[in-house]
Amino acid sequence: MTAVRRRIVRGLAAAWAATAFVAWTAGGQQPVPRPPAAAPPSSTTGLDCTSCHRGVHATMTDTGQAASGRCVTCHASAHDAVRTLYTGHGAADQALRPDRMFLARVGCRACHTDAALATTATAPRMTAIEQACTSCHGPNYRNMLARWTEALDRRSRATAAYVAAARGDRRLADAVGARARLQSADADLTLVRTGAGLHNVPGADALFRSAIGKVGAAYRGAGVPVPPPPALGPDPATVSCASCHYGIEADSATPFGQTFRHADHVLSADVACTNCHSAAGYFAAVGGKRDPAHGKTTVTAAGCSACHHAASAAACTTCHTPQTMAGRADSVTLPLHLRPAGAPASRVVAFRHGAHAAVACTSCHASRAAVSTVAACTACHESHHRDAADCVTCHGAGLLASHKAADHLVCAECHARETLALLTGDRTFCLSCHTDRRLHQPARECAPCHLQMSPAEVQAAILGRKP
Repeated sequence: MTAVRRRIVRGLAAAWAATAFVAWTAGGQQPVPRPPAAAPPSSTTGLDCTSCHRGVHATMTDTGQAASGRCVTCHASAHDAVRTLYTGHGAADQALRPDRMFLARVGCRACHTDAALATTATAPRMTAIEQACTSCHGPNYRNMLARWTEALDRRSRATAAYVAAARGDRRLADAVGARARLQSADADLTLVRTGAGLHNVPGADALFRSAIGKVGAAYRGAGVPVPPPPALGPDPATVSCASCHYGIEADSATPFGQTFRHADHVLSADVACTNCHSAAGYFAAVGGKRDPAHGKTTVTAAGCSACHHAASAAACTTCHTPQTMAGRADSVTLPLHLRPAGAPASRVVAFRHGAHAAVACTSCHASRAAVSTVAACTACHESHHRDAADCVTCHGAGLLASHKAADHLVCAECHARETLALLTGDRTFCLSCHTDRRLHQPARECAPCHLQMSPAEVQAAILGRKP
């Protein structure tokens, strides 16, 4: 939309807001008669106040006075902020635009239904309002209201903290124009808060961004470096998907068995929605019904890998930090060289990244383009049976259950000699399986008492030969 067209739309909306909104009710496309003086209308909505605020002054405590017949005597501007936010009319900030539902002439009672106004603790008002949403827009709009509410609250808190930090920055105290800019930023936040951002989600978001921009202008005017602004998420003014999927940055999923966080993509990397999802609009080109292709995930596992592990991609630790990898375990299939017929040819073990924190990623993942292809464990652990490590660490607790006492000296009947040649018969070898006996006679060898053999004799027996 060109700047001229935007000014025309804004002007038309403002004119209508000034004339029609005050006499506008639920479902109403036409002005309605003024209610009788006994129950006057609000100064901003044109509705009978008691139609929403039933019995609010039915009992006057302490005074015994009767309720006033003219609500606007005290509540003259009760809905001004709501009207300003919804219509975009009367706002000091030019960033505010009318809400699209206002432009579609949707009245207050379309959302604030009798059911919503009559809710109790067991039937929350927001639940009733969401039912009003789905009754018009269909079940696909379920939970959208809750997401919008959470996103507005999250962005409001982030923006308010940014503005508050600027107000407390002494470097801006005497800067020309800084106070006025920060006061204007506060006014933006106040309008969203008192007008309830749900009445105009894109408009509220625009006010957040406007407030952040004013803080930046205050710093620049003072000749002070601008602090990093909060990452609000996709801007509905420039990202069409964000108009409905407002707050998507908080969502996570597990496609292809991997944890996926929208925040990493839409906040940190500024990835366009259509890089992963269909670009189809909500409505099909023919028939006006919902297009089933809308929002469908189109990216594949190979597509994810091509983006994340391209040759020009950032360092591995940009995404895979030591903290996120410490507790991660991946399944690795290792070959087995067992002699008995029918013995398994391989086994699956857990590869723990945390235990390999000192090893460079490229030691195992030699190709970024084919990151799932990893080097064999024997590339590093060629002589791993010589290490004083626990066998059960790699081979699992089932190792002890699968061997009998007599198996100690007949290893060659099942295992290949090239593997057995790496085994020793000393205490270190014994404790690699019998980890619970580390404190038993710690200064002595195990074999002389338990097998009545020397360590050298044990090693020879393992290999099937005499010492």
